[in-house]
Amino acid sequence: MTKEQIGNYTRRISQANETQMITILYEMTLDYMQEAKRSYYSSDYESYDKELTRAQNCINELMRSLDTSFEVARIFMQIYIFSKRHLISAAIRKDEKYIEDIIKIFEKLRDCYIELEKKSNAKSLVTGAQYVYAGLTYGPGHLNEMVADPYSNRGFKA
Repeated sequence: MTKEQIGNYTRRISQANETQMITILYEMTLDYMQEAKRSYYSSDYESYDKELTRAQNCINELMRSLDTSFEVARIFMQIYIFSKRHLISAAIRKDEKYIEDIIKIFEKLRDCYIELEKKSNAKSLVTGAQYVYAGLTYGPGHLNEMVADPYSNRGFKA
């Protein structure tokens, strides 16, 4: 993942609600799987294994986020277990076709959560985070970001 992608995810996570956090995890998993595919095609198997491990870690986080008291959560758990097994098979057999199957599943799940985001009006999980506003300013073609800190002392007093 590039530094720009990491910065983008960091900003999004700092302002995300529960539904957006799940969407972000799906997107991160997809990015790691795409990176694994690129590593596979360039015969960089060390990076291939590392990216598959990162994708599996994201799936672990998705598994931990489930409330298994609901039936739908148990169904999601089965999907995640299947996905992890497929990624393990991809790593062992060095076959990117396994990754493609999981990418298709996760793209559909991500799209469902994007639709849920539109219906959710929940507030951000992170309190006290800085808000980032981005937009075009006086320089044509230049994107400038401004950080607004709602708390002047950020919890520290001298």
